[in-house]
Amino acid sequence: MRKQKLRVFLAVACFVLSSTVAFAQKFKVDQYFPESTQIFVAISNVKELGDAWKRTKLYETLSAPQFQEFRNSLRRQIDEAWPNRLGLNVDDFTTLPSGEIGGGLIAVPGKKPGFAVMMNVDGNASEVNEFLVRLIRQTTEKQQGEATKERIAVGAQTVEATALTFPNKETGVVTTAYYVAFPQLLIATDQKYLAEILLRNLAGGGRDSLAARPEYQAVFQRCAQDSTGTDAPQIRFFANPLAAGEAIRSLVPADKLKGVSPFVALSNQGFAGIVGVGGTYNLSAEGYESVLRLKVYIPNAPTKALKALSFANVESFTPPSWVGEHATRYTLVNFNPLTTFNNIGPLFDEFLETEGAWNDILDSLENDKLGPQVNLRAELFANLGRQLSTTNSFDADNMADGEKFIFSFNIVDGKEQEVATALNKMFEPDPDFQKVELLGREFWKYAPQPASTTRPGARPAATRPGVRPAATRPGVRPGATSVASQRPEPGAEAELIKGAVFGVANGALYVSNDASYLQKKLQQVDASGQDTILNSSEHQRAMQFLAKEASAQKGVFIQGYGRNIDGLRENYELFRQGKTPEGKTLGAKIMNAILTPPGQKTPRQAKFDGSTLPPFDDSFVQNVGFNLFFGVVEEDGFFFKSFSVSSEK
Repeated sequence: MRKQKLRVFLAVACFVLSSTVAFAQKFKVDQYFPESTQIFVAISNVKELGDAWKRTKLYETLSAPQFQEFRNSLRRQIDEAWPNRLGLNVDDFTTLPSGEIGGGLIAVPGKKPGFAVMMNVDGNASEVNEFLVRLIRQTTEKQQGEATKERIAVGAQTVEATALTFPNKETGVVTTAYYVAFPQLLIATDQKYLAEILLRNLAGGGRDSLAARPEYQAVFQRCAQDSTGTDAPQIRFFANPLAAGEAIRSLVPADKLKGVSPFVALSNQGFAGIVGVGGTYNLSAEGYESVLRLKVYIPNAPTKALKALSFANVESFTPPSWVGEHATRYTLVNFNPLTTFNNIGPLFDEFLETEGAWNDILDSLENDKLGPQVNLRAELFANLGRQLSTTNSFDADNMADGEKFIFSFNIVDGKEQEVATALNKMFEPDPDFQKVELLGREFWKYAPQPASTTRPGARPAATRPGVRPAATRPGVRPGATSVASQRPEPGAEAELIKGAVFGVANGALYVSNDASYLQKKLQQVDASGQDTILNSSEHQRAMQFLAKEASAQKGVFIQGYGRNIDGLRENYELFRQGKTPEGKTLGAKIMNAILTPPGQKTPRQAKFDGSTLPPFDDSFVQNVGFNLFFGVVEEDGFFFKSFSVSSEK
């Protein structure tokens, strides 16, 4: 009798699902994920996404014989390092779904957060059955786990689920995953209660869905407003950043958590005003290689430290002269450094759990008779202009050295000497900073010295101004420690900015992590008849595309440009030299995030001898073009767009 009831329920459920959701094309996972979903990613159709990828010039390039071993090794490493939280491997994401697939992190108040995946498998019933059979075999035979059948309540009825429990041999943690398979749908989750929620929502009896959240709708309405093509988003993504971060933090064992939660601190200081971040991504769409749209939704006026995000739109940007003609990338930002400085203090205090710590430090820096006696607000930040310019580069022969970067803040006309004087006041008394000369200009280089080292007139580190004992500072919370004890260990601090140089030249304040790189750029400025990036024909083409895209906006507050061939070269050379685990490029960081096993803190080991690959040759690459992006300040947050253009476009 019970079996008969179950068959009837499943038959009715399948009928309801097929008739109301229209699986073939209209199934949208976000309609069934609950409003408590804090991170969400959906792919509208995996096969169509793969076909779009194959139409790009980058795919054409990577398909060349020279990259064969690179591709094979990368795939092997992804397979080995895949977290496998729900038993789904890379191939499963391409063979099981016939339509949309979506998944994310769900954090229901009072319950342990969990991960869930829901996919349209209409027409792939045999593949789903093979997948479950394989998982059961792997769990019971290889992983020494167990497979059982469990009942999941959906209103007055129950649905049968496959529950797989398997131990992690490395961590000792036992994981349980639940799978519910319909002829047209597969649900996988690591929390039983999430399966109940998803099934209830599918049956129409759930609470408001993720798709109904105002911030979710605002994000994707803005992305749709910008889209001028007919291509539907191939990938959609969304997150409530602080709630998501706190949910992930809650999964970490309590004995491993240290200090105040950064997400709580940010929330207390106004960053909870960022209620949604999300966007869309397409390949081979709208005439571009790729198009990324991102909306940061801030529906109400910023408060507290969130006001430090003091960006403002401008009609146009001009790269500074030190960005040479053959520069590979740059970013330009318009913001108010003084406004940022004036609003960052409460956030500093929040992280130290000590009210007034920021003002204490500023007061000591200015008024301590043995200190630098510098007013950072008036002498430094008030004299900085509104344009921040950055560029970075990698040395193909020394990729493990990481990126070499330059930040340049333009200085208010006539205030160059005041800024230089402020730097001298700050660094002269500190033995960890050494004066260096670059092309006849004074710069300061951070070179940490032994604790016993002092310069004439310098104060010992333990008695430098800016730190008052916690017991004498108002507003200290119980258990809080002093500012001094909150500082990183000298070794960690040195590692962060060791070798950094600071100085003034050509009407700008420069900060760089490599003196030689900065000197090379300054030489370009000093050279007679200097050609800037504005003389580059490729950059001129790029600016035409950027002007067209940004014309519908009311100015932009950030814009960037980069040559794709250089990013490809950098990541290829890292791989060839076996240095990807230590690499600092964006591609290396993404690859390491994917390939590093869960819980591993030390850099992973390279598993491929890249010396068998040939050095990178520009002839490998055909028409990969350049990437552009811009950002716009809007009444309800920020909107960003990035797009890649092939060289032959």
